[in-house]
Amino acid sequence: MNLSSMNVFRQLVSRAIRTDYLENMTGFAWLILQPLVLLAVYAFVFTTIFKARIPDAGAGGFVPYLAVAFWPWTAFSEAVLRSSNVVSANAALIGKVAFPSELLPLSAVSATFLMNMAGYLAVLVVLQLTGTPIHWFGVIAALPVLALLYVFASGLALFVSALQVFIRDVSQILPPLMTFWFFTTPILYSSSILPEQFATLMRFNPMSWYVARLRDFILLGNYGLSLNDLAVPVLTVLVLWGSLSFFRRFSAHFEDFL
Repeated sequence: MNLSSMNVFRQLVSRAIRTDYLENMTGFAWLILQPLVLLAVYAFVFTTIFKARIPDAGAGGFVPYLAVAFWPWTAFSEAVLRSSNVVSANAALIGKVAFPSELLPLSAVSATFLMNMAGYLAVLVVLQLTGTPIHWFGVIAALPVLALLYVFASGLALFVSALQVFIRDVSQILPPLMTFWFFTTPILYSSSILPEQFATLMRFNPMSWYVARLRDFILLGNYGLSLNDLAVPVLTVLVLWGSLSFFRRFSAHFEDFL
């Protein structure tokens, strides 16, 4: 990325943050309130109604166990959903302004992660103040994991934003798919309580790895890694590479469909 592209990218990220959050106080407040409301609902339903007990939750209990995974998932999901129609929404720029069009979905992902990670830090501070032992060295150790999650979201964003130009139903199909992905990721539960065959299948879900590592680092202070932990980072890089190649290959035809 040359200097000119970097300047365009910064302007796109700044515009996305300003228009989606800072200029809209409702949007900025909802960025914090929506996950908090959903977190409160899930916590009430699972701890009060269903009396859920998570064996892997440790001393913190269900709410911290949920919160540590829920916020990164929210950033990931929102980034992919927001970027799905970003190319179509900026049709006026395509072909008229000289800049790499892949910067559009990448800027949407970057703005979403920046704002949600600010909320995530606030949640961790609140958890600490309310008695949950947060491993702050683990928060630092989790930064590369969150960076990889950003890369994973960027790869998917490039793919779905390009695909949506040609298949307009993608933006309608994607939300239920992300909901399904949410419930098949061990965010509301632990994979250890699943039957063995389902727990085995769960290992093929890359988001399971992200959730597990964040909980290990931040809640449990467990920093042990093995060669098996290389699988998802390698997959993440491959998704980014493949999606970027797909985007660039078909971007020359965007003008014909926008």
